Amino acid sequence: MKRILKLERHLPEFAEGELARAVMSMDGVSAHMLKRFGFVEPFDVGQSVMPSVHLGPAARRNANGYEIVHRDQPKEEMTRLQSWRRMQWHGRDKIEVEDFIQRTYWRYPRTYVAGEGVEFTIMVRPDGSKVIASPAYAPVDAAESLLMAANLVIEGFGGVEFVCADLVPPLSVPIKRLNWEIFPQGRVPWAQVRKEIDRVTERASASIKPVIRARVQVVEQYGPDFAAIGRAGFDGYWVFGFTKHDLYVLESRMLDNATYVLDADWQAVSQLTKAEVINSDLSVARLIHDASWTEKLDHVLRHVLPSKAA
Repeated sequence: MKRILKLERHLPEFAEGELARAVMSMDGVSAHMLKRFGFVEPFDVGQSVMPSVHLGPAARRNANGYEIVHRDQPKEEMTRLQSWRRMQWHGRDKIEVEDFIQRTYWRYPRTYVAGEGVEFTIMVRPDGSKVIASPAYAPVDAAESLLMAANLVIEGFGGVEFVCADLVPPLSVPIKRLNWEIFPQGRVPWAQVRKEIDRVTERASASIKPVIRARVQVVEQYGPDFAAIGRAGFDGYWVFGFTKHDLYVLESRMLDNATYVLDADWQAVSQLTKAEVINSDLSVARLIHDASWTEKLDHVLRHVLPSKAA
């Protein structure tokens, strides 16, 4: 089975008011498939993760959302910051220099639709067997969410089972989200951090990578004492933190995304789903990636360092 198009053709009959989950039994599922989905050994009950964006289109849509292109409307002018290399005379020598330029282009208007952000949890059936389970949804009122959950299970494991919510126990164990890999706290190992960011941005175009590196260097100047790299459904994201001030800067390799500055301790930030990061009250600033990004970031972070406050 590749995916489900019409949920009603595959969904068993549920009693009125009963909730349903999309699940996959862990019996016979290899450790490789579980890791590919986003879980980590020893695959404890209570692990919860958003499926890795590398699974396929359903996982990418779930994590990153999608855009509706309005081709029936006039095109609009857009700008994007990118690097530009050119040759320049220095005395008798001609050398290559790099500038950041703001490129203007036209495109049809688009409406961004946030991803569902469905996460899966390792749970236990009454008979003691483990399952990978989605949240419980109303089969009619939340059919789109249940369909997304089902297709994520199919994309990860090749099949799906629909069960009643009460066939698995309630979440009686603490959820341990696995969406972030944290570097040692204190003095940030910048060489290692830059190496990891280069890894997650390797699919970016040659003109975009320098812009991303420049943004990292700007944040680095403020002396963050915390760094984390996103994994699974958060792949392509990274966080720099100022733990004494409970401020965390969330960045992404997707250039058209924004920078989010979150005001909370890491325990609270790490428990947020991607949709909650975008919509949470913890977000004190949303900085669009444009030519004024550096100035706007300084306005938010200038109190972090005494030298910046002057």
